[in-house]
Amino acid sequence: MAETGGITKKEARRGLELFIETLMECMSENEKVMFSGFGRFEMKTAKERKGRVPLSGEECIVPEHKKMKFYASDTLADKIDEILEENDTYGIDE
Repeated sequence: MAETGGITKKEARRGLELFIETLMECMSENEKVMFSGFGRFEMKTAKERKGRVPLSGEECIVPEHKKMKFYASDTLADKIDEILEENDTYGIDE
């Protein structure tokens, strides 16, 4: 990021830290955060459900909770598909 942007690593690190801090602040206030051409972040409520404890396999109840979701824009999704097709990295054995 620093090299591509022509800034120092320290400036790039601080920019990323500010981005994350701002995103977390908005998410804590249940605000949607949208970046044109990239996507949007928003908080969703996950309903209570049955689950299993990984180590014991014992059934348990996972309580209702909030979680952050990311929705890629069509532009980003298309670009990722293009890159995957170029590199043939879909993970499908032929």
